[in-house]
Amino acid sequence: MFENLKDYFTKAFQFRGRATRKEYWIPNIVFGLWGTGLAAFRAPRQVQNVLGALISIPMISLTSRRYQDAGVSGWFQLPQLMSFLLIPLVFMSFIKRGAKATVITVITLFNITGFMLTLLPSDGNNRFGSRP
Repeated sequence: MFENLKDYFTKAFQFRGRATRKEYWIPNIVFGLWGTGLAAFRAPRQVQNVLGALISIPMISLTSRRYQDAGVSGWFQLPQLMSFLLIPLVFMSFIKRGAKATVITVITLFNITGFMLTLLPSDGNNRFGSRP
């Protein structure tokens, strides 16, 4: 587990290559529990924001390598990341209910697709490198 967390930070800016499911999910689960714990114990918002900023670039890098391990370009996470920019539309009063439902559906579909890509097994050697 500690090896996976060490790799998470040492490969923070390595967008090429591949990451196994274990390499991907260990840091995600650890940081998810860590964030939940910070919120549960009411850590100051500034602390939560700084820690979130510190793990965001390595997480994008890790997700890119995970997608590449599954045989998909790491750029595929871009629509998933950009979909969160649509969230403010849901809260705007002048947007029609049907449009809000469409926005929510688009965000959901992008994120379910991204989640499914992280679950795909390694497909042996592929165009992104040899199997890790």
